[in-house]
Amino acid sequence: MSKSLSLVNGDLEISNRSLQVVKGKDKLFQDLSLYLREKVGTDPMTPTYGSTLDGGVLNNQNVAPFIGMTLNPLVSGQIQSEVFRIISAYQKQQLAKIKDEASIYQGKNTLDKDEVIYTIDSISTSSVGTTVVVRVTLTTLSNQQINLTLPIANVA
Repeated sequence: MSKSLSLVNGDLEISNRSLQVVKGKDKLFQDLSLYLREKVGTDPMTPTYGSTLDGGVLNNQNVAPFIGMTLNPLVSGQIQSEVFRIISAYQKQQLAKIKDEASIYQGKNTLDKDEVIYTIDSISTSSVGTTVVVRVTLTTLSNQQINLTLPIANVA
């Protein structure tokens, strides 16, 4: 079973003097949310981590943010493409981890079936003011359909 520390509004969640963990589909949502909200190029150790939704730096080039733009069919398509790219990259990381762990742990792995992306079913976007709302439907290996709604506001 894979776990991460639980975050609430960017802070570690503490309850009864203990750090809380997140697992399963909640971990999947938190991981994808962090990946999509992080401006690409902000961490020098992982310069390609993050998305271009709120701008950033990619290949030493400044990337203009999508957030705050008028949401027309072209911009909506570009946002959906970026979200698909991020989720696909995350899915590839999961599959690589499963493969690596299978050889290390005699066929077993640390990921739960309800946190592993099996299919990306749909991605849609809408806007409210300068906030882009991304809605994603995924199916996990446990054949559970998960709907993620992620509002991404311009924080600059």
